[in-house]
Amino acid sequence: MQTLIPEPVTAVARPNGRFGRALGFGLTPRALLLLLAGTLLSIPAFFHPHRLWIMLAWDALVATLILFDLTQLPSPDNLTITRRFIHSPALGEPTEIVHEILQQSNALLEVRVTDELHLALIATPQTQNILAYPREPAKTAQSCYPSRRGDFRLGKVFLRYRGALRLVERWAVADTEQQVRVFPATEQSTGKTAFYLMRARQIELQKRRLRLRGTGREFESLRDYQPGDEMRNISWTATARRAHLITREFTTERSQKVWIVLDAGRLSRTAFEMRRSQPEVRGEVEQDAAEHHLLTVTQLDQAASAAVMLAQVIAGSGDKFALMTYGRKVQQQLLPGAGPSHLRLLIDQLSQVRSEASEADHLHAVARLKNLQRRRGLVVWVTEMAESAGRPEVVAAAAELIRRHLVVLVLLTHPELDRLATREPRTVDEMFASTAAQEMLERRRATVAQLRQQGVLVIETSPAEVGAAAITKYLEVKARGLL
Repeated sequence: MQTLIPEPVTAVARPNGRFGRALGFGLTPRALLLLLAGTLLSIPAFFHPHRLWIMLAWDALVATLILFDLTQLPSPDNLTITRRFIHSPALGEPTEIVHEILQQSNALLEVRVTDELHLALIATPQTQNILAYPREPAKTAQSCYPSRRGDFRLGKVFLRYRGALRLVERWAVADTEQQVRVFPATEQSTGKTAFYLMRARQIELQKRRLRLRGTGREFESLRDYQPGDEMRNISWTATARRAHLITREFTTERSQKVWIVLDAGRLSRTAFEMRRSQPEVRGEVEQDAAEHHLLTVTQLDQAASAAVMLAQVIAGSGDKFALMTYGRKVQQQLLPGAGPSHLRLLIDQLSQVRSEASEADHLHAVARLKNLQRRRGLVVWVTEMAESAGRPEVVAAAAELIRRHLVVLVLLTHPELDRLATREPRTVDEMFASTAAQEMLERRRATVAQLRQQGVLVIETSPAEVGAAAITKYLEVKARGLL
C-alpha cells in the first residue's frame, strides 16, 4: 500500500564529533602497509648506517602522498544523503531501504555507508559500499525484516569516504533521524486474499440477483397487508394516508457492519516460530537459514495480520468493517467504515496494539461494544480460552453478546497440547503431564459445546491459520445470509 511507505529523509553530511573537522580522518590499511614497508628498508641500515636515508626518503614520499590525498578529499558538507523506503515496513516481510548519495566535488569517492537502524528492523548494522561520481546520484540498497510492530526511531547515517589514492579515509555523519511505523504483515497471503476477495464478490453478486426479501431489516418497499404479516411491519403512516393496511417489505441488508475484535491479554503474548515466504537458498548453513527464514511472532501479531486480511475481504464484499482491541481496558477502537482511508486507519491502529501481562477483561470489552454497535451486526472475535476450573469469563461475555449480535468466536489452539495428550507416557512425570493435558482438552470441548448451543459460531484454529479460518467463516455467513 503506497500510503504506508515512510517519507524519504535527506540530510547534508557534517564532520563526525566535536573535533571532526580537524581530526575526523584516519589512515587506511593501504597507507599503513606502505609505512610498514618503509621499516623493511631500515634493515640495511643495521649493516650500513649511511643507508638510513632510504627509509627516510620512503617515509617522506608516503607522507607526501598521504597529505596530497587528504587535501583532495572534499569536506563533508559536499555530500548529501537520502534514505528512502521502497516498501512499507511490515512484520516479517522484506523491506528494501535505498541510500542515495550526491556529492558536489570533482573527485571520485569510494563511500562506505552505515545506517543506524533500530533493532526492530535489523539486528546487526550493515555497511554498504558506494562508488560516487561527481554530481551524479549513487545508490545502494539493503533489505531488512522487521521483527516487531509499532513506532521506532531511526538514527543517523555514518559515512566513511576515500579519494583516488585510497590512503586517507574521512569520517562524516548525516542527521537523518526519523520515526517509522512497522505494520502488521499485509502481503503474507496475497494469493489467498485475492481468492477470498473473488469469492466475496461472487456472493455479493448472487445476493443482488436474488434480492432476498423478508429475511433482513433493510427497507425495500411498501405493499398491501396480507394475512400472516407481522404487526411490527405495518406502516401506520402509510395506512393512514391510504385508509387500508400497508405493510413494509424488507430485504437482506446489503451493507453489514462487521466488528473485528482482538484479545490482547496475557495469552496473546505466546510466541512461536513461523517460516517466511521467501525461498530457501541452496547451500546455506543452518544458522543462516534460521536467521533469514524463521521469524518469531506472537499470537497477537498473527491476529493483527489476520485482521488486515479480513478487513480487505469485508471491504471487497461491500460491508463495513470496524475494530476493537482490548486488554484490561480497550486499547484501540475504530467505528464502522469502508474505503482505502478507513483500511489505512485500521492498519495504523493494529500496529500500535500491545500484549498485556494480565488477563483481558472480556466483559468490559463486550459492554463497550454493545454501546458502540446497537443494531445487529457480525462480530469476529479472535481470542484464546484461559484454562480454569470454573466457567471461563469469555463464555459469559460471548453469551451476553450473542443476544444482540451474530458472534464468530475464533479460538486459538496449541498443537503441542494435543501432542502431549495423545503421546504414550514412558515415565511417571509424562503420565501426569498427559493426564493433565487430556483433562484440559476435555474441559475445553465441553465449553465449546456450550458456546455452540448458545448460538455462537466457534472456530478452533492454530495461530498460523487464523486469517484463513476467520475469512472462510465470514464468507460462509455471507453465503448463508445469517445476518
